[in-house]
Amino acid sequence: MRLLPTFLIAIISFACGLALSTTDLGNDARTKLRTLKTSIGNTIAHNTDLEARQLILLEHPSLLKAVARGGAFGGDFSLAIAQGMFRKSGQGIEDAIKMMRIEEVAPRTWLIRLPIVNVVFFETDEGLVLVDTGMAPAGPAILKAIRQVSDKPLHTIIYTHGHVDHAYGTWALMEDKNNRNVQIIAQENLPARFQRYIRLRGSLAHYMDQPQADLPSSGEDLVWPTRTFDKQLTIQVGGETFVLQHHRAETDDQLYVWAPQRRILASADYYQGFLPNAGNGKRSQRYPEDWALALREMAELKPNILLPAHGAAIHNPQQIQENLQILAETLQFIVDHTVNELNKGTRKDVIPKQLQLPSHLANHASMKEQYVSPADISKMVIKRYTGWWDDIPSHWSPTPLATQGREIAILAGGIEQLVAHTRQLIDDDIQLACHLTDWAYLSYPERDDVQQLVIDTYKARILDSKSNTMEMLTYLNTMADARQRQLQNTAK
Repeated sequence: MRLLPTFLIAIISFACGLALSTTDLGNDARTKLRTLKTSIGNTIAHNTDLEARQLILLEHPSLLKAVARGGAFGGDFSLAIAQGMFRKSGQGIEDAIKMMRIEEVAPRTWLIRLPIVNVVFFETDEGLVLVDTGMAPAGPAILKAIRQVSDKPLHTIIYTHGHVDHAYGTWALMEDKNNRNVQIIAQENLPARFQRYIRLRGSLAHYMDQPQADLPSSGEDLVWPTRTFDKQLTIQVGGETFVLQHHRAETDDQLYVWAPQRRILASADYYQGFLPNAGNGKRSQRYPEDWALALREMAELKPNILLPAHGAAIHNPQQIQENLQILAETLQFIVDHTVNELNKGTRKDVIPKQLQLPSHLANHASMKEQYVSPADISKMVIKRYTGWWDDIPSHWSPTPLATQGREIAILAGGIEQLVAHTRQLIDDDIQLACHLTDWAYLSYPERDDVQQLVIDTYKARILDSKSNTMEMLTYLNTMADARQRQLQNTAK
């Protein structure tokens, strides 16, 4: 920061946000307050190091609360960690250490609860078996948690898959000289995932909302597995058996860990306690049908304790059975619906909208729509089995969106009329308001009234109860883009 302290920024922003939320203000007064708030925000931004995204969150404090509801993945939420998943220094490390909790879920078995993600470890007579290593800033917290309860050396690290919140905290564990000879096991597709992360560094930074400088730029920035396998691997550590079983699900390299003598299942991301991240529109292919098969297989193991990578441990065998079967049935229902409609020739955009889960699935406590929706998962199935064309004839070789938007504005009577009409729709039909906002912004991104329309429309969309976390983050980025343009306008 170069001028204003953070607490003063927060107070000013909160006061403006509170005033704008007052329901009995007339439209004229609300417009004047909005203008004042934007002016104050501009002053703050031009005299500090705040980025547009951070400024949006300070100016609209209700947004962070909405995003955090799902962004914590069943755990605590840290903004520093969420915005620095690949970062090996800074506030994220401090947050992970401060917020870390360690739970002994069974003799010599612990669940480390971190912001956003969990880590499991088993103590054996030969050493520790660690399942996952969290995101990069979690590494020091994991090492600290382990040493609070055990002085055994690390024997084996298992990567359940190569996502940043599961395999990037290893760097800190390797800095402990007692852990230099640890074996690291992963499914054989994981190294190719690591290579893609290096090759697509800029794209991943964009779609994951992470600073590109934090992402790995070479193989030296990652801790690679020392051993890989294909379908199943059984290892013996300290006289105990651990079964590593692969099925494609959230990734093509995912696995779960079964400790049969303890009857404990480390379920990775197959089970998350809510409708899982099987339909993420910003990520590569997910595999809901394989996912359902893995869940049924896990249920057949009849575990006494289930340790998920997100959310609380489950100690009730009956509940474990029910939740695994419910999720398997849900994913299979979505797949079957989608495939059946594809075979009927139903237009692709209609298929997810027609999807209706049976009530015993939709209303189950473990099926809360938090990160994605059933419709999103249906779209992922469509993506797997069909090409990029969306069945709309004009979309095969379309005219540029900006050209389309300008024509829409002409039909509305001009851009001012389009903006005014869109504002009238925000409270009545937020989805349609977003479509019209996009037309306006794609065609007239330099206009102040259009930029403010983007911010107001997508704020309302984020706060809409039907919005899930993944779409909220998309809308937040759109708001930040419009806010950045406002800042550039005032700097001229």
